[in-house]
Amino acid sequence: MSTHLATVFGFWLGGVGMMRLDWNTSQGWVFVPFATPLQKFLVGGLSHYVDGMVFAVLFACALQPALRWRSTVRGNLAKGLIFGTLLACISVSFMTPFVFAPARGLHPGFLSLDFGWKYVLGVFLWHWVYGLHLGLIYSPAEQRADVSEERAADSEKAAVAA
Repeated sequence: MSTHLATVFGFWLGGVGMMRLDWNTSQGWVFVPFATPLQKFLVGGLSHYVDGMVFAVLFACALQPALRWRSTVRGNLAKGLIFGTLLACISVSFMTPFVFAPARGLHPGFLSLDFGWKYVLGVFLWHWVYGLHLGLIYSPAEQRADVSEERAADSEKAAVAA
């Protein structure tokens, strides 16, 4: 779900003067460079959505529990935002310059800055949308002791005190 929402957001960026981000086609260029545009979009889209699911599991299993602050709504959103920022940094520093751009014969330069500030900002916005939605969707509540366990502990304390 987070991948889909962010992907649609990436398409919409072009409508507000930013660079349109089409990760489906970008990944298609990597996997099937000589295919038709539709085949690139479909194959790349499949790969892109699988990547989104793998990163969501990585977030839920590794990063979310590793960040030790409380799992409140704000805490989970912050964890998602940190994860999105990490992915955006990987995207502009590695994936774009060494994977996606070379597949099209392009050279984005250091941190993809040769593609312009609108591209770099768009990549960060895209990944923040993804991360924030992960934080909303995967939002485990604080672990609380069962009420009966709390009562039993209270009873034991009262018996010891008496």
